[in-house]
Amino acid sequence: MTSEEEQVSVGMVLEATGGVLIQGDAQASFFGVSIDSRSIRPGELFFALRGENFDGHRFFTEAVRKGAGGGVMEGEVELPSDNTIPFIKVTDTLRALGDLANLWRKRHPIPLVAVVGSNGKTTTKEMAARILEKKYKVMKNPGNLNNLIGLPLSLLKMNSEDRVAVLEMGMNRKGEILRLTQIAEPDQGILTNIGPVHLEGVGSVEGVMEAKGELLEGMGVRGRLIFNADDPRVVELSKGFGGNKTSFGIKNPADWMATDINTGNDGRVAFQLQGSSGKTPISLQLLGRYQVYNALAAAAATSSLGVEMEGMKGGLDAFQPSPMRMELITIGEGINIINDAYNANPKSMESALLTLEEVRGGRKIAVLGDMWELGEYAEQAHRELGRAVSEGGVDLLFILGQFAIHVAHGAQEAGMDPQTIVIGQGHHDVGLRLAQTVKNGDWVLVKGSRIMKMEEIIKEMRNAL
Repeated sequence: MTSEEEQVSVGMVLEATGGVLIQGDAQASFFGVSIDSRSIRPGELFFALRGENFDGHRFFTEAVRKGAGGGVMEGEVELPSDNTIPFIKVTDTLRALGDLANLWRKRHPIPLVAVVGSNGKTTTKEMAARILEKKYKVMKNPGNLNNLIGLPLSLLKMNSEDRVAVLEMGMNRKGEILRLTQIAEPDQGILTNIGPVHLEGVGSVEGVMEAKGELLEGMGVRGRLIFNADDPRVVELSKGFGGNKTSFGIKNPADWMATDINTGNDGRVAFQLQGSSGKTPISLQLLGRYQVYNALAAAAATSSLGVEMEGMKGGLDAFQPSPMRMELITIGEGINIINDAYNANPKSMESALLTLEEVRGGRKIAVLGDMWELGEYAEQAHRELGRAVSEGGVDLLFILGQFAIHVAHGAQEAGMDPQTIVIGQGHHDVGLRLAQTVKNGDWVLVKGSRIMKMEEIIKEMRNAL
């Protein structure tokens, strides 16, 4: 936000939040918004957020010292006596941040696509943006800044040059998707799939379904739902939606479908895309048949925004995976690494293992870390993961984490030779053992929840080769 019309003003903050100006010029404006005193830039408005392990109010003085143009706070704060910049008091700074982002969104009434689901959110968002950017200036939330902090901060970067927005929305607990939908006011909502994720916060897969369904509640009849016709839970939710609907799928009849799906020796997928605009061949630079669903969702969303088949093909054929999301890396003289280390849950583990099963060449090696946020379901989920590894024809299994023993038990119960299972003692240990084991032509899948930092194993392996 640099031009005057693209600046957040004190009046705008007061209008959006219902806050009270306790100090400073009511006519002042800010060059942007920040929640981090370490990276705040001069002239930005500092929001003092509270969390389980942090309190931004402790860093007010630092933010002011670094040139903050003003601050938003809750409760009592010792204000700098030698500074008269605007300070606004609100009841809840996190809610105030969302309310301000919503007002900013209203002042930039461009088409907005929200992507919600247990898996595929980021890839679907990036695919849709890649297709759209050939025709429009596209705004999207970077990385996976998709929560109650990241999404508002992303929205507040929207400017008058943007013509369409594509945002992913994530959740850990019920109520979060509804709140995000209320903030962003999407015109279209993509529901990719529903699976066992964040069970620690929502209790069950049914809880996940209820939480993802908040997208529909938040959009109401004014929005268009783009939904996966092959996911029974998604289909069930779609039945209760009163707005316009567009379906995508492979197995069941849908508005947008993929036929003639083929997987190459390297795991990359080609298919025939067909929809309301006709049909065209697509050759993805991505590993795994499940990526077809992401491509279908992106095509369905961009079609209603005026993109023709030629534009979809160009965007999808050129699309490259984000780092650590089914990223293919070749090391040595032909060791194939499938780096899917960004995150993991039971559904995404299943998809990644199916991809490993599809590739052809040398041995198939799975290097797997813990899946987190599964609550009481954790031990069972890891045992089932072990069974899936064995049934998927994996030749060697390296496992790391507190639930590794349950993965090993599941694999052995399904018939995997214990001699082919290695429980590692850390990133260095697993990386070193892999370097001593891998051969040219082997395929190595590396995957685990973000907290496991499984990408470190790839670095250790590189160093040891």
